[in-house]
Amino acid sequence: MPDSAGFASWSTVVSIAFGSSVLGTLAGKLLDRGGARSETIRDGYADAVKAMNAWGQFPLRVYRRVDDSAQTLVRLEALAADSKEALAYATGWVSGESVELGRVYNALVQLLRAEVTIAARLAWSSPPVSTGNGMNIGAIAEADDRAAPDAGQMPAEWMILQEFSSLIQYRIGWRRYLWTRPLLRRRIAQRRIIERAKAEFANHSARLLNMRLVMAAQERGEAVDRG
Repeated sequence: MPDSAGFASWSTVVSIAFGSSVLGTLAGKLLDRGGARSETIRDGYADAVKAMNAWGQFPLRVYRRVDDSAQTLVRLEALAADSKEALAYATGWVSGESVELGRVYNALVQLLRAEVTIAARLAWSSPPVSTGNGMNIGAIAEADDRAAPDAGQMPAEWMILQEFSSLIQYRIGWRRYLWTRPLLRRRIAQRRIIERAKAEFANHSARLLNMRLVMAAQERGEAVDRG
């Protein structure tokens, strides 16, 4: 007859080993699911950023069109429709994933829509590009121009892409549990992303309109008041 103490010890070892195996397997599955969820969320936010960028770049596509043929117009219309659809989907997805980031995304999208409306209207009023020089962006270069950090006039949409992208970290991995909704709301308020974006877009829209008006006047040979 087997020793009862030895049997009890062996049973304890087996139970611990079995329990460790089950717990290890369960922990591994939870980690795998958590990693897959983080990857899905990261991809969703990446698509949201791409949607804003695509819509922000649409006026440039119009400005650089080579003709006004029916084929070109159909292609640009399809591009605009696809961009709008992606932006609408992204707006809903971000709002569903995070109320706080959704509020920021919606505000930035409204600014972007206003900017694109102005830029696209100006782009459509410009003639098709027929030369390589017509592909240039910005005002006409002068002989004594020098490179400067702000010479390229970084599009305002680039700023909002960078700002919104910096918020994604709070919704990935362990940070999504640490940064609860009240803490995240406070963090976003401290960074004043929406307020700074509004100021930048107002400034950029004014520069854009002024630049196009100056160029149009130059093409007509009129005197330009730069005051």
